[in-house]
Amino acid sequence: MKNELVIRRIIEVGALFLIGDGIMGLIKPCWHSRIWHFGPQLAQAVTEELADHPNTARAVYAAEVAIGIVIASCSTPENQ
Repeated sequence: MKNELVIRRIIEVGALFLIGDGIMGLIKPCWHSRIWHFGPQLAQAVTEELADHPNTARAVYAAEVAIGIVIASCSTPENQ
């Protein structure tokens, strides 16, 4: 029971992160993409492309919000 609660909390935090990050990206896609411009070359290339193409970035961030909402809605019991 305790492990299940920990797992549900981790899933909820992940959903919160996806939703929040996606909304920030929808508001300011270029700026938000640039703040994540670090790490491996592949990650830098992706964030650079998103920063250069704000409409594509908005689509990616909207999908991120949708995925977060689906995760949040699927991970909560129906009666709560």
